[in-house]
Amino acid sequence: MDDFLEQTASPVKKGASAFLYYGAWALMVICGMVAIFAVTGVLGTDYETGRMIFRLPSLLVALAFGGLTFLLFRVKDECRVEYDYAFTNGNLDVSKVMNERRRRYLCAMDTKDVISCGPAQGPAFQKALNEPGVKTHNWFVNREAKLTFFYFQKKGAKHVIVLELNDEMLSVIRSKKYLQVGVWHDADGKSTYASIS
Repeated sequence: MDDFLEQTASPVKKGASAFLYYGAWALMVICGMVAIFAVTGVLGTDYETGRMIFRLPSLLVALAFGGLTFLLFRVKDECRVEYDYAFTNGNLDVSKVMNERRRRYLCAMDTKDVISCGPAQGPAFQKALNEPGVKTHNWFVNREAKLTFFYFQKKGAKHVIVLELNDEMLSVIRSKKYLQVGVWHDADGKSTYASIS
């Protein structure tokens, strides 16, 4: 029988992310209007001579606020982020969803490649973080949630990913069917296979 589970980690407190998102939109509109007005002032007429003149300060303002508008447009969706986790027969796929519209695939992890995993606290977690050359990826949205780390190697690179998995998915991943002996470490450092109660 196949094991297939999906989970979405969403912010518990959505007010702050909504405030940041709409604040970024408002700031983007204001910066865009400033950039447009500045562009209209780049070329003007000298009223004394009647000649066309070029205004460098207006161009610099237009470029600065135009660049800021573009930057806000690119990052506004980062204010509303969720993570999708899909577990299929020992493979865990992680994707980042921005503003419920844009999805970016982050990684696929085979549980056979896991060297160490458990709650994102305690000696095993600290040891994994202190491995030389390790890359840490925090793919969760609620800091106060129960977080789980996985330390593994893929294509010669060492990775620690920290995820916000629910109890059902953790119970399946922690089974003897997927994790090797001695891989799971509780917060106190003990290695167990026990399913979550």
